[in-house]
Amino acid sequence: MNNLRTLRDFFQLPLLEVSQSMKLAPEVLTAFEDGLKEPSIHQWQQLAELYAQYFHVAAQPANELPEPIHFRLSIDYLMNIGLTMNDLLAMQWYFAQTRPEIGRFGIMLLNPNDHLDIVRVTLDLATVLTEYAGFLLLNHDGSLNQFIDEAHANQVSDWRLVLYQDNQHFLDISDLLLYLPDLPNVSQFQ
Repeated sequence: MNNLRTLRDFFQLPLLEVSQSMKLAPEVLTAFEDGLKEPSIHQWQQLAELYAQYFHVAAQPANELPEPIHFRLSIDYLMNIGLTMNDLLAMQWYFAQTRPEIGRFGIMLLNPNDHLDIVRVTLDLATVLTEYAGFLLLNHDGSLNQFIDEAHANQVSDWRLVLYQDNQHFLDISDLLLYLPDLPNVSQFQ
């Protein structure tokens, strides 16, 4: 499955609005979202550009992040294959401008046998390049692809996209942005 419906739902966009923007019949967009029909490469690129514009929101007055020069989403993300630095940068910008009170956008690694055991939280996207090679793998079928940390004796962890304040206060937003229908939410606000 892909992330097309996930993104449309996240941004609360009507099917007709997106299909008209794409110059597609609503039934065709629904077939794309349901994985019954595959968009052409050109259509994937158009969809990536369309949804990227929704992540590009106006900067808040207290904004500390430099505004990205370009907002791009990868076709890998739309196809639910992986998250690139561009995808993470767009997500980080969006949440920093729309929900800064909840916490900073980041990647959390968890012990796969105990989701209360936080292995590591990465909030600095520059660090994502070194810790994750700038890419997180997704499984097209919507199951979680665990992270194998080759730099630390191949330690296996579950991962989540989070809005993070501290280890007792974070919101798991993975299922809002990714097609992961059976993923347990690990949010904590104590």
